[in-house]
Amino acid sequence: MGSMQDNGSGGSYIYRSSKAALNAVSVSAAKNLAERGMKVAILHPGWVRTDMGGPNGDLSVQESANALRNNIASMTDEDSGRFTDIDGTTIPW
Repeated sequence: MGSMQDNGSGGSYIYRSSKAALNAVSVSAAKNLAERGMKVAILHPGWVRTDMGGPNGDLSVQESANALRNNIASMTDEDSGRFTDIDGTTIPW
């Protein structure tokens, strides 16, 4: 929902804009914090079976948490400020 390029359905204006704003802040933070050796992860948790995601989500909470933990553990300096999907690929802005 935070990607403008990966928006095939429209709608959800407020939710989408809040996610896009958070991503913009995170990219700026990644640039500013790099000089301190800090990384900023921007992670999409996938479609998770929760109250919000609904019962048809692709992932359980545990599966999503495990994948997010793996993404964080394998993060490099070059990954800081990148919008990362649950499978480790880049989500286009």
